Amino acid sequence: MTIPIVVCTVGSRSLSVLQTSAKVYNPDVPLIIFEGFMGNFGDDYNAAMMQTFDWYDEIIIANDDIVLTPNSYERLIEDVEFLKQSRKVGLVASRADFVRPNQSVLAGIPSEIVQTDVISPLLCYVSKECFDQVKFPPINWFSDDVMCKDLSKLGYEHFVSRSYIHHVGSQTVGFDFQKLMDGPKEWIKTNRPDYYEEWYAYYSKGEAGIRW
Repeated sequence: MTIPIVVCTVGSRSLSVLQTSAKVYNPDVPLIIFEGFMGNFGDDYNAAMMQTFDWYDEIIIANDDIVLTPNSYERLIEDVEFLKQSRKVGLVASRADFVRPNQSVLAGIPSEIVQTDVISPLLCYVSKECFDQVKFPPINWFSDDVMCKDLSKLGYEHFVSRSYIHHVGSQTVGFDFQKLMDGPKEWIKTNRPDYYEEWYAYYSKGEAGIRW
């Protein structure tokens, strides 16, 4: 069964570009688009994924501000299938040109599959098995970090694929990095205090932008 691409959008100007690239390069892959209405990345994508997992056991979630290349989808699927032979696969995401350093093609990461602690799910494989155990928290920034960390505690491993996509960047949440940093602070402090100490001690050094 072909693994669908699932997008949750709140009116990105770039959505039509993603749709065009998917139509041109992967016309036979279902592109399922949901309108976000919950007010944050985590809740919106959880709602979209919950519905899609009624039909599929594996999906690829995608930001509404990315552009596929001719082999983005195929290479991601190839890497997932390879990893599933010997690893407990959590999230597997494409590398990009506007993303955290561990996924950035501009940061000189190796051209092979790379294991990592956290990923940004710009174009990202997720299984129903993982989703049934861990979902995104109801926040914007750090929602992906929390999900990765929670899955890692259950023994899952996360990877950066050889797959590459162009990321226009922050078309939905914007570029006010201080606001994005502050937004999830209380939720993380209350619900994941160990992550709070780790992340906010690090980012308080004025390196908020390094996340993207």
